[in-house]
Amino acid sequence: MHIDKNECDNLLGTLLNVDNKTRDDANVRKALEEVGIKPYLWLQPHLGQDPFMPPAPYSMSLDEKERFLKVLQKLRVPDRYGSNISICVNLKQRKLLNLKSQDNHVLVQDILPAALRASHATEVINLLSDLCSFFKYVCSPTLDVDELEHVQSRLIRTLCELEKEFPPTFFTIMVHLIIYLVDEVKLRGPVHYRWMYPIER
Repeated sequence: MHIDKNECDNLLGTLLNVDNKTRDDANVRKALEEVGIKPYLWLQPHLGQDPFMPPAPYSMSLDEKERFLKVLQKLRVPDRYGSNISICVNLKQRKLLNLKSQDNHVLVQDILPAALRASHATEVINLLSDLCSFFKYVCSPTLDVDELEHVQSRLIRTLCELEKEFPPTFFTIMVHLIIYLVDEVKLRGPVHYRWMYPIER
């Protein structure tokens, strides 16, 4: 289940606009203009300066980033639930550093939606919450086989809605692999009994 780790890195890099990790930059905006999609995200000329990059629905202002990171900095979790995520918060650079696989796993399933809601950090919080709840459901120790079809159809709708908001570069191969997790659960049983976290501990 390294998919949720990669998806967490993908989300945090884009939401916090971390250099070399974001899926949204000036080159992406130029590519959108060349393809002729999402005109509200195209670069806009600015008087004698670099072109202005209009904020996207998933963009976070500096204040929103600080609020979001302060929520994570003040977070306390039970022993053995996760490491001390607060020490990974770098307010000066406005990013998270040295997250382990387990930290990403805990973030994407439980903490990220709550932290985004608490900080009112992005307009696409409902879509991100749906994606995070999917990971939480698939990773739970028990699953209802009759619900899997409904869960998969809901995930497909969520990914389609994300495609409307996020640029095409956001959808790496790891994002596309999410759609096959339900099929994997049907074939091999709950992920909870097959992942590596207990062994790594």
